[in-house]
Amino acid sequence: MITPRTVIGARFMKAGRMYFFETRGVDDVDLNDFVIVHTELGEDAARVAILPTDSPLVMVDPPLGNVVRKATGADLFALNKHKRMEEDATRAAAEMARARNLRVKILGADWQFDGSSLVFFFSSDERPDLSELNAALAAHFGTRIEFRRMGARDETKVMTGVGTCGRELCCSSWLDKFSNISIRMAKEQDLPLNQSKLTGVCGRLKCCLIYELETYQEVKGKLPKLGDTFHIPSCVSGSPRRSLASRSRRYRRTRRASGATAATRSRVRSAQRR
Repeated sequence: MITPRTVIGARFMKAGRMYFFETRGVDDVDLNDFVIVHTELGEDAARVAILPTDSPLVMVDPPLGNVVRKATGADLFALNKHKRMEEDATRAAAEMARARNLRVKILGADWQFDGSSLVFFFSSDERPDLSELNAALAAHFGTRIEFRRMGARDETKVMTGVGTCGRELCCSSWLDKFSNISIRMAKEQDLPLNQSKLTGVCGRLKCCLIYELETYQEVKGKLPKLGDTFHIPSCVSGSPRRSLASRSRRYRRTRRASGATAATRSRVRSAQRR
């Protein structure tokens, strides 16, 4: 018999991927609290997104590690200090890359909570050799350096921004997983195939094209197609309860010019009879 394990769900960054950790008795936590967790890379700080539970339906991935403790005041102070250090590290790495004529864009940095490593996120259209830059950064910061290349979507997620809707980008505010988006989704929702309106800040098709796709597919499967004949039961005083099922009117869906009026159509038919 498999003994259920109590785990919590936590994220290392806002709108980041959800990871699970064994509580090991650390259950006195609330949503959005910071906890110190232990992974293969060392200790790090994560924000609680799912309260402790032993339900196998919640834990979709195996535990990444275990919870060491709930973050103390000293831990939060160190975490804020690391955030400031990450900004300085990003600027320093960008300057070193320019000094070496490397065509890379340094997007950000992430200090491991225990200071055992420093990760730099970058994007580039080429395949640059970062060995010299890696050695220079390791000597400058005195820790292990890692580089992680990011695509267009991940770059926008890190840099954040505002979408055409006027709100903060979904990927940087709450969306933790990218879906495969295709132009077919826009066609099924009868959206105008305007590239500028369908493309997001990242230059790819907008993630929101999938949000209402399932509803459109369900409704369109029930509605009559263009040109089909369907019946609408007659209603008395607009009340569906007084509908007469035996009396129905036949309607045919046709395309008509939006500016045409009944009087205009009457004049056209009179001219045709003459």
